[in-house]
Amino acid sequence: MIVKKYPDGGSYVINDQNETHLMYRINSYEDLFLLKSIKDANPKLKAITIPCMFQQQHDRRFNQNESFELKLVCDFINSCGFEYVQVFHPHSDVTPALLNNCEIIDNKDFIQKVLTTIHFDKHRNHCGTLQDTHFDEKIYNYMILMSSDAGGFKPMMKLCKQLNWQGETYSASKAREKDKLIQVIDRTDFQGKDILIIDDICVYGGTFIGLAKMLKEKNVGKLYLAISHITVEKPNPDLWHHFDKVFTTNSKGIEYFDYNDYTPKNLEIIKLF
Repeated sequence: MIVKKYPDGGSYVINDQNETHLMYRINSYEDLFLLKSIKDANPKLKAITIPCMFQQQHDRRFNQNESFELKLVCDFINSCGFEYVQVFHPHSDVTPALLNNCEIIDNKDFIQKVLTTIHFDKHRNHCGTLQDTHFDEKIYNYMILMSSDAGGFKPMMKLCKQLNWQGETYSASKAREKDKLIQVIDRTDFQGKDILIIDDICVYGGTFIGLAKMLKEKNVGKLYLAISHITVEKPNPDLWHHFDKVFTTNSKGIEYFDYNDYTPKNLEIIKLF
């Protein structure tokens, strides 16, 4: 595929391939409109995989006289006439409800890779090889899987069933205090166990930074964070400071930096696309 651009900002697509299934990132409205041109230039294109759904957080009309952006995006994708659309780990069930012939790619493979990496890192020596006498230890003996709020607990339990997770799970919650929502962890002692927080989306990271601060006062071991989509290039740098390791995928197709344009050493991008 070749995209030709005019000096005045216009563009058109030349089809130099005849693929029937396209992996395509939509990170802007320009990308969205270009998708229509790609489909028009390739009549054989039947299916598309979207690693990170555009405008997925705007999944309802929040206030009167506000647009419903996710519906508008899905309507546009539907108008392209794909036979089916795959979406990786959307923010809510609204996305597959709005898209025609939608197939969800869940986060099972991502979290499996995260758990394998954590377990390997824990049981390797300074040479990078496994310490065989300890590697038989099961990860669920020292790890707790945690959702950031009650809304995320149900999908996490579905994930646990897929992974055959035999360890402990926990959910933080939210409470209203003086007309604002606050995070709540109704447990005082995690007995030194490591915690992996699992969620679908992170923008700047305030929710996870707040959780990490509270957890560090409750006898935890190492803190890990696994987020399917980090949607900005430069989250709050405290995100890297409060976790022993942060995992995400390459769903957005971007690199991540702190505000000094430094790539954090404790960030691992798992490439799924």
